[in-house]
Amino acid sequence: MAAAFEQVPHVPICVDGENVESGSRIIMKEIRPDWDLDKARCKLFTDGITNKLVGWFSGDDGVLVRVYGKNTDRHIDRAAECRNFKILNYAGHAPDLYATFDNGIAYKFIEGETLDTITVREPSVYRLVARQMAEFHKVDIGDPWTTKPQVWDKIEQYFNLIPTTFSSADNDERFRKTFPQGLPGLRTEIDTVRSTLENIKSPTVFSHNDLLLTNIIVQRNAAGHPAKVAFIDYEYSMPNYQAFDIANHFIEFAGVQQPDFSLYPGNELRTDWLRIYLEEYLGLPMEPDDSRIGDLKDQVDLFVNLSHILWILWAIVQTEYSEIDFDYIGYGEARYTQYLITKKLLEKVPHK
Repeated sequence: MAAAFEQVPHVPICVDGENVESGSRIIMKEIRPDWDLDKARCKLFTDGITNKLVGWFSGDDGVLVRVYGKNTDRHIDRAAECRNFKILNYAGHAPDLYATFDNGIAYKFIEGETLDTITVREPSVYRLVARQMAEFHKVDIGDPWTTKPQVWDKIEQYFNLIPTTFSSADNDERFRKTFPQGLPGLRTEIDTVRSTLENIKSPTVFSHNDLLLTNIIVQRNAAGHPAKVAFIDYEYSMPNYQAFDIANHFIEFAGVQQPDFSLYPGNELRTDWLRIYLEEYLGLPMEPDDSRIGDLKDQVDLFVNLSHILWILWAIVQTEYSEIDFDYIGYGEARYTQYLITKKLLEKVPHK
């Protein structure tokens, strides 16, 4: 992409993750010097399981200050995240990025509501999501990006960060109970998934890779009907398999805090979702019985396994390094249990 991006200012401070409101004031004084912060409204968001987020609001203007979770720089390329932000903003798919600081970023607040396990199933909503993902996938990756899916490198990065012994005895015990084969067993599962999916001809696209429900904002018109959706948080975005990004989103129909995988969309919903997606992605009308819909649906159902593997490893790494109050090892266990069910589809795929 040969776009000339404006320089984003950098504020050379590190915000204390235990006192993000106070630290974010320093950022706000730099990017909104005309605000009276004592009169502005401040809100701490508590849904994040990777970072901490605080919003500042004055009149019609809103700014989000995101403080990176401690140790997340071990597995997240923050320079790439800023590049993603700029590329997507230029393409009209991301809000304005106002500033970076030593352990976070500040950007424009997008008005709207996040999805939940009910609204994500509404046709008027999921069709907007399908179209938006198709537009996202058509963004020019551009130099210096490659056209090779980077998910395998990310998986290796996570795998190499898993400790042989966890610093918490309780976490160490829970890990060994959930994954009795330990790292060798996880390596076997990774290799099994990779040997199968590398033969699947899914296009490489610019993928969000983390379209959980709280990362999708729906905006409604004056009548209260869904009019537009926006994707937020691009720290996991990278070139990846088209089918992975879709599969990953379908799994997120289950929710995060206590995932219910029975909420994975059924055949009728998936068919309609993929029809809308392909119409936007290919730029042509499509009947529900078009073979290309069925082909993509088959690919997506297989790539569910790769999504599970990625987030299992992520959860294990977060168990050791994150200071956010979330049951990461429990989440990893839930994904692993579901993976053992879905991986049976891999056994039906012929190997070269």
